[in-house]
Amino acid sequence: MSKAALRKELLAKRECLGGIYVQEASISAQRNLMADDIWKTSQQVILYSPIRNELRTDLLFNAIWESGRTLLLPRCDEAQGQMSLVRCDGHHELEEGAYGILEPRTHCTVVDYDAPDFTPSLVVVPGVGFDRAGNRLGFGGGYYDRMLARPAFARATFVGLAYSFQIVPAVETEAWDQTMHALCTEEALQWL
Repeated sequence: MSKAALRKELLAKRECLGGIYVQEASISAQRNLMADDIWKTSQQVILYSPIRNELRTDLLFNAIWESGRTLLLPRCDEAQGQMSLVRCDGHHELEEGAYGILEPRTHCTVVDYDAPDFTPSLVVVPGVGFDRAGNRLGFGGGYYDRMLARPAFARATFVGLAYSFQIVPAVETEAWDQTMHALCTEEALQWL
């Protein structure tokens, strides 16, 4: 199946999910991630703010803030076609940004991808779909692929967070696509 057709099918299925199912699946998936050592040991964690029925990340946000670890969130720069990472220290620093996504406010500290103290250990990545080889189907903008290809991410662990129905037999890939090290769903976290 082509990327476009698979994207359309999976997005339609996700958009039809009921609120109670989204909440329950989100809690289960987040707990599966929080039970793993990669979550417990990561000091700089990159999360996403969910849109359009993506799995929620609120438990993850709160766990990082309560532990004193560093939470980094993407902020889309449409003009540049790239994402910046911004430190976020609490809900009070969030506002609606590009595409209706909650992002850190403009006064929050933007990360320098080349700074020696930027050492991301865990990146929780959203997607429209994933396959068992860790290939990801996104919205088609390439934002995550461009970010994750930077040298600073060479030692980071990429975990795709998705509903179990979003794990498909195969995703078409391109040379620049970044693969996940693990997939986490409401059923389990699976290392690839």
